[in-house]
Amino acid sequence: MGIQIREILEDKYFKGYSVLAGEGGLDREVQAVALFDAPDGYLWFKGKELILSTGYLFKDNYDYFKDVIIYLHKKGSAGMGIKKDRYLKEIPHEIIEICDELSFPLINIPYDEAWIDVINAVNSIAINSFISRVIDKPSTQSTITPKDLKMKIRDIINKLSIEIKKPITLTDVTTTKSYTYPPTFEHKLDMDFVEGLDKYDFDFTKETVCDKLKIQRITPSDSDKCPWIKIPIKLRGRLVTKIIIWESNEKIDYYDLLAIRIATALLAEIYEQLYIYQNFEGKYYDDLIKAAINGELDNFEKVGELLGSIEKSRVNLENSFIVTCIKKEEGKVYFTSKREEIYKSVLSILQHDKNIFGIVDDNNIIILTEIEGQDNQIKKMKLDYVKVLEKLRETIGECECRIGIGTAVPDILSAKRSYVEALKALEVGKYIYEDRDIIAFEDLGPFGFLRLENIQRRDFGSNFDKITPLLKHDNSKEMLETLKIFLESESNFNVASNKLFLHTNTVRYRISKIQELCDIDLNDPVERLKTEITLKFLELIK
Repeated sequence: MGIQIREILEDKYFKGYSVLAGEGGLDREVQAVALFDAPDGYLWFKGKELILSTGYLFKDNYDYFKDVIIYLHKKGSAGMGIKKDRYLKEIPHEIIEICDELSFPLINIPYDEAWIDVINAVNSIAINSFISRVIDKPSTQSTITPKDLKMKIRDIINKLSIEIKKPITLTDVTTTKSYTYPPTFEHKLDMDFVEGLDKYDFDFTKETVCDKLKIQRITPSDSDKCPWIKIPIKLRGRLVTKIIIWESNEKIDYYDLLAIRIATALLAEIYEQLYIYQNFEGKYYDDLIKAAINGELDNFEKVGELLGSIEKSRVNLENSFIVTCIKKEEGKVYFTSKREEIYKSVLSILQHDKNIFGIVDDNNIIILTEIEGQDNQIKKMKLDYVKVLEKLRETIGECECRIGIGTAVPDILSAKRSYVEALKALEVGKYIYEDRDIIAFEDLGPFGFLRLENIQRRDFGSNFDKITPLLKHDNSKEMLETLKIFLESESNFNVASNKLFLHTNTVRYRISKIQELCDIDLNDPVERLKTEITLKFLELIK
């Protein structure tokens, strides 16, 4: 974010300043302002400084003055400001010549100017110049969409990269998608962007550049790898983005760091706007989803009405959808009381532009996932929901949740069917897949035709009556467990006895007794299947 000496002198604050020599170097870049009034002080300048001096060190030693000018030129310093009227009165002709020859600006500073005022003025010009280049004129649009905000984020990254002359990579932590400017720049590092972790397959050192903003420099021990600056952006205590500035062979300068801090503040403000938009948007989706799962949507005009002032939905509501239901079964925490935390945890995993969700009551979250003919969609969704469950448990503490997934429907108007299937997956699935927290309707197979209310009303009549004698037996618990394990062991007595830790003859005796009591033939495949189904829903029948 350097500023040219010419720009400094054009500012109204510096109207009383004059160029004594080296006018050909007014385009030199200033990255900082430094004081010089110690004999060997010039040895510690790094380059691109505008150096301020009273001239005391040079009043009787013009050769020393010349040597310093030559040294600073070689070091890459921007120029020197000197109070000519304090000690020198006149600048020696040979100094004028060497400054002109090297195009090294020598500037006269008025006698009464305080150093701090000069430094503050130069810093203000640099900062204001950067801000004016980064911040566009206020938009005339009546509404700003998330797309506009995301484009603004990229625009700031592009301009910052140009200003500090360094490639920059921005990575969205929630989606793990990265954007690099300039696009031609490629890094070959496998970056771990997890908050608080720096894991690389090489040795490195870590240095804090700005403690307040947690800006750090990572320097690989291998000189073939360039160092980089890592800048986290947090929103309400949660990491949302990481910026990586690739330093190459030259470290960032003072004004570069100021530019980075300003850009970081601007980006944090934009992410706050995105958050507010998405949180506002979510309230509308609550109503939309409730209408969809209740079958109240019969045309897309109603969908538009429910979207209200939301100009553009994140998903294409005319595409195919799968409905997922997350149900809280136990726990004192209600979903509606943890809305913000749930938005963060769920949306940090699910793809933003393919999912919309709403909290429809204290115990149920409904998610509509847009699909476009992708194979193995349910399998992929299950993998995502494993992470969602983990995040929910971290976020809302002691709370048991289960997930049911419906099948695809042609559009949002048909969402009720997929919702009913998701509920069926939850209701029936917990009996046939006791150990699963995530069940899809397609997992149920023929069990998907069952209706639990019919089982509870015993509409299946005598189909379940055969098991009744076992429920009345003195050792019903042992007998039922033996039957269950025997059937799960594919009617193999040896396998069942090993699982039950019983002698084979004991298992044979119990199975014989069960067949006698219940009047069933477990060698008959149909009878065996009927018995297995009965055992799946035994608790419900009881």
